[in-house]
Amino acid sequence: MAVTPSTPYAKPFKSVDEQLDLLASRGLTLGDRTEAREHLRRVGYYRLSGYWYPLRESVKTPGQAPVVTDQFVAGATLANVIEIYQFDRKLRLLTLDAIETIEVSIRFHVGHTLGRHGAFAHADPSVLDTEFAGGAVVPPPGVGTWLDSEHRKWLENRTRETSRSKADFVTHFKKKYGLPLPVWVITELLDFGGLSMLYGGMLQKDRDAIAAELGLFDSAGAGNSGALKDWLRNLNYVRNVCAHHARFWNANVTQQVSPRLLPSVPELAHITAGRSVSRPYASLAVIAVLVRRINPNDDWPQRLRHLVLSELPPGRRADELGFPAHWDTETIWSMPAQTGPAQTAVALPARRRWLPRRVRRRRN
Repeated sequence: MAVTPSTPYAKPFKSVDEQLDLLASRGLTLGDRTEAREHLRRVGYYRLSGYWYPLRESVKTPGQAPVVTDQFVAGATLANVIEIYQFDRKLRLLTLDAIETIEVSIRFHVGHTLGRHGAFAHADPSVLDTEFAGGAVVPPPGVGTWLDSEHRKWLENRTRETSRSKADFVTHFKKKYGLPLPVWVITELLDFGGLSMLYGGMLQKDRDAIAAELGLFDSAGAGNSGALKDWLRNLNYVRNVCAHHARFWNANVTQQVSPRLLPSVPELAHITAGRSVSRPYASLAVIAVLVRRINPNDDWPQRLRHLVLSELPPGRRADELGFPAHWDTETIWSMPAQTGPAQTAVALPARRRWLPRRVRRRRN
């Protein structure tokens, strides 16, 4: 049965060759036709359109914002577009590499800290923040609201994930001990969003303790859990963008870090509200701080610096990602990684390549 669209969209389907003809008619130099066809077949016209957007002409009218047209600027080539696409792919993989380090560390800290309250502290509202748990005491049946709290929703999601999980460690635990899983096991099942939510739902003193473990302090010298909570929310967004292969290099970051919380960390004091926060730079700087707090041996900041300085495609600028002037001289990017054993709770060996081994064999 035919579906009647509710929008006036009327553009017809185009074959790959028709798409190439359209691009050529708009001024994009395709180069070798066979190679151009393979690029569109491998990546897709619509996906690549986000990468050729900066290569389109703008019409400027006094007193009005520039209007981007369908025509390409003189000299624009499909090869330019692919270079931007490949740079973005490298940036996303490098970002995921660091987020893995952060996620694994936060899993440990959350499970270890909550575990002090009991094996099933994650299910006990009395040892969680009252706003998250909806009350420290379970009300009588039909009375009160905590069963409809964010904590309850979080627990329901965990129950579903546990029942569906085929992970060896979960299967082993179910057979040997049954359910539920203790907090130091459940944290290994959490995605970044669930982990971030659980951290935000912990008691203030526990959140502060984890922030202090990571070397994040407020002006009074206490653990800066406000900053860490804000950053985890932002990194959950960044992680999803990168993991789902969305465009990241010049993206508008919708879940932004709070500029108000950045000056509490000396390495981030140079970041001000505006483009640095609305584009990826602030998120990347936060990642650099966290990986160094977790493992001073980690050379991730230097790998990011090298990628931007050495592999940004010709004609593209670092400020398109929100990088401020002279960013590469800031301590966070210029200070080399330490050598010797890391002195943090989670000590991971320094990685020598920016690209994770599991994906190096299948580059485009």
